[in-house]
Amino acid sequence: MDTGNDMNETLDKKFKSIEQTIATENTTQMLKIFLVWALFASVNCLFVYHYFTTKESSSLTTWFICYSLSILTGLILTLIVFKPNQFSGQIIALWNQGLCIFTSLLLATGVYVINYIIPVENPEINLVKVLLLSGVLLSITYIFSIIYLTQKFQYFIYIFIPSSCVLLSKIFLEKDISPAYYIILEICLLVVFISAILIKKQHDKIKNATGQKQQLRNQIKQHILNEKQLFNSLNLLAEKSQKIENELQLNNQLLEQKVKSRTFDVEQMNIRLENHQQNLAFAHEAADINSWVWNIDKRTVEFFGPNQENMIYQRTYQNNEIYNQIHPDDLKTYGKLIRAHLRGHTQRFEMSYRIYKNNQWLWFHDIGQVIARNPKNNKPLRMVGIRRNIQQEKSDQEKLRLAANVFNQVDEGVFVLDHNLCFVEVNHYFEKLIGLDECQIIGKHLFDITINHHEEIRSLHTMMYQQLIQTGEFDAEATEEFISGKKLTIWTHINAITDENNKVIHYVGILTDLTERKKQEKQLSYLQNYDTLTDLPNRLYFNNQLHQYLSKNIPSYKQLAVIRINIDRFRFFNEYLSNHAGDELLKQVAQRLRHFSPQALLISHLNNDDFAIIYNTNQKNQTIQQYCQMILQKISQPYFFNDQEHFITVSIGVALYPEHGRQIDSLNVHAEQAIAEAKQLGGNTIRIYSTKQPVLLDSNINLDRDLRQAIKNNQFEVYYQPKIGVLSKSIVGFEALIRWNHPVHGLISPDAFLPYAEESSLISEIGYFVLNETCKQIKSWQNQNIYDISVSVNVVAQQIHRGRLLADLKEALELYGISGQHLELEITESSLIDHSQNVEKLLSQIKELGILVALDDFGTGYSSFAYLTRYPIDILKIDKTFVNKIGDSRDEAIVTAMIAMGKSMGMRVIAEGVETIQQVNFLKNQGCDELQGYFFSKPLNAKESTDYLNEHKLLTV
Repeated sequence: MDTGNDMNETLDKKFKSIEQTIATENTTQMLKIFLVWALFASVNCLFVYHYFTTKESSSLTTWFICYSLSILTGLILTLIVFKPNQFSGQIIALWNQGLCIFTSLLLATGVYVINYIIPVENPEINLVKVLLLSGVLLSITYIFSIIYLTQKFQYFIYIFIPSSCVLLSKIFLEKDISPAYYIILEICLLVVFISAILIKKQHDKIKNATGQKQQLRNQIKQHILNEKQLFNSLNLLAEKSQKIENELQLNNQLLEQKVKSRTFDVEQMNIRLENHQQNLAFAHEAADINSWVWNIDKRTVEFFGPNQENMIYQRTYQNNEIYNQIHPDDLKTYGKLIRAHLRGHTQRFEMSYRIYKNNQWLWFHDIGQVIARNPKNNKPLRMVGIRRNIQQEKSDQEKLRLAANVFNQVDEGVFVLDHNLCFVEVNHYFEKLIGLDECQIIGKHLFDITINHHEEIRSLHTMMYQQLIQTGEFDAEATEEFISGKKLTIWTHINAITDENNKVIHYVGILTDLTERKKQEKQLSYLQNYDTLTDLPNRLYFNNQLHQYLSKNIPSYKQLAVIRINIDRFRFFNEYLSNHAGDELLKQVAQRLRHFSPQALLISHLNNDDFAIIYNTNQKNQTIQQYCQMILQKISQPYFFNDQEHFITVSIGVALYPEHGRQIDSLNVHAEQAIAEAKQLGGNTIRIYSTKQPVLLDSNINLDRDLRQAIKNNQFEVYYQPKIGVLSKSIVGFEALIRWNHPVHGLISPDAFLPYAEESSLISEIGYFVLNETCKQIKSWQNQNIYDISVSVNVVAQQIHRGRLLADLKEALELYGISGQHLELEITESSLIDHSQNVEKLLSQIKELGILVALDDFGTGYSSFAYLTRYPIDILKIDKTFVNKIGDSRDEAIVTAMIAMGKSMGMRVIAEGVETIQQVNFLKNQGCDELQGYFFSKPLNAKESTDYLNEHKLLTV
């Protein structure tokens, strides 16, 4: 019962609190509505005033503004700030009371202004109008205060008393007003007040009735709630009884199931243990781990293999037996670590050390832990652990260290990129090479360390990127400027590194500094292209430029002259005045040619006393005859050596383009023939080549017909000149040379007919004949058990560009059943000028047959170092014109440079035209690989060459 009373009291308090909260909320809501109507009353009062008069009243306006702003402020604060959920009901009630009092005071002020101030300001407002203005303001205000504020009667009192007091004060302050006014005023106020009281009582009755109804409703709810609680209690008791009964039955069943479950769990546990044991054994086997158990007290050690049942061995050790198996260098550390763990200073024992096993020291890694100690003295009793053979890991680590040392010690810039071409690692030489530290390189893109403002560099980088992405490899030479400011010519080689899925994970690159080599090549290029004595272009540069002029489609170069100038009797002059005077004479002749021949396209010093000029015959003010005559006059002027006056003359030969030939070789040959004719006439004269054929042609009806007859009637014969290996001191091969057995003139040298054959298609037929005869001879030697001989065959540009060379080679090799390694092709430098892409492809296909490619007559044609690096050249053959000059220090420097360049590029170097022991010794000392010339043998026919092979198995070089 006490609990029920307490519950009722609690409910009553809760209901009262709720009622108070609701009452406060209702009062606040009514107050807001009242304030709106009070504002409406002031607005009506202002309208009525302006209806009565047009004169403004500052007092009324000021009051209206203050009154309106105050009411609006009160409304806003009530709506926004003083909300029931933000403040307690008591605070909100105090706010409402204060707001009513403040509004009442402002209302009283307005009544005062209307009754006492406005009549003074505006005499038009009489007593009746004052009464009407006050009535408008107060009637509206009082009516709505009765309607909305009488629930809280004190709020009405706050509104009513101040304003009514102002009106009633007029009775005492103004005596001249009619008593009827006061009576009416008092009656009106009394009616208002009584109405408020009546409405207040009515509100109270309604409130009480509502409260009683609510209380009765609450009591009914409470009775229903009590009945439900009682019913629920009875249900709970019934359910609890049923639950107890069910639990008893369930416990019996669970007991039976638990017995079965325990049995099953034991079985499953055994299965899991077996699985774990198998997994552990597999892990040990995969990791090559053996486990061990050390019974410290019994001084025994047991070693187990991957399967714990597979005991490797068990042994009992004596005092220091374990330590005897450990490497002396590891023994001290081992003893320190094992003692520390046995004494309990470390959580576990772990060490890598060497053990003597199978007659060698092997690396092992041990991890162990004491698992049993004597509880009395903490002495270790049992220790378990695992042992792993790490010999392979140590070997791999040593290899990695070695690779790292090589990586950092190699004199090449080595770098590693990730798959995005960003630097991952560089060696020290790479940093030194490009002038950047590792921290400035790592993480940057391959091209971010270079300056790529030029379009050429950007194109190179684009090509490099595309080639790496497409093929995974890049290999090229380039000149790069790095952000460090260093500008280098480098050879870049990059390869992709892929994983097992063939996905690129890294790129490894090598930078080779070619800057110094390029300087040497530039110097060598000068030595190769210029004569150091006269500082004029040499034969190589002359032929190259002549080719350029002939190949350019420029109208002004459509008529050219090749002028050859030879100093008459220069050898006698040189012998008479000494070599120094001869050199000085050549310098002065070169200086005069440069000085009075500014209109010449090129002036060149070919060799010794031989000069050449390329002249444009389109000169309007001077014919070729006049120009050559001027050369005779200028050269014939006196020279002074050692205070003595000397005179020389020259012979001049001229060949005109295109009248006397359209190819370089024919123009040079014709110019030489013209100068030879000038020499025959005694020198100091000019001869222009005549189309009249030489004696051979004059005595025959036509050279072209004779050549065709020679091919048809097998008048050609292949001769073979031996090539001698410097190191092996034996015959290593031959060069195949064509000879013409003319039925009338006998054996004719190729110099007499090959230039004419090259101007027609006959040279290809002659080349085909030489190729087949050579392969036939190689097969003949092999049948005689001579296998280590290779033969080189000369190939001209026409054979390369006609497109039949590759097919002819395959046909000849297949016909005679020989391999390409016994055949070499010698190509001239002029063959590499045109159709360079096609030539490069053809040479690569030829090399696939096993055939080596040699560059013939090197230094006399048009080659540049770009050709040597671009084309797959295996052999560099130095022309005999350079070999003949061995003995002259300047010319020897050129030969030395040629050999060094060829060797540095991995080529085999052969010198032809060797005729003296001085030449042999010089070439041998410079590292030339093979020698060829009359010093060893003249060209031999097939039988003679076979006899030579059999007789000269070993030569003294």
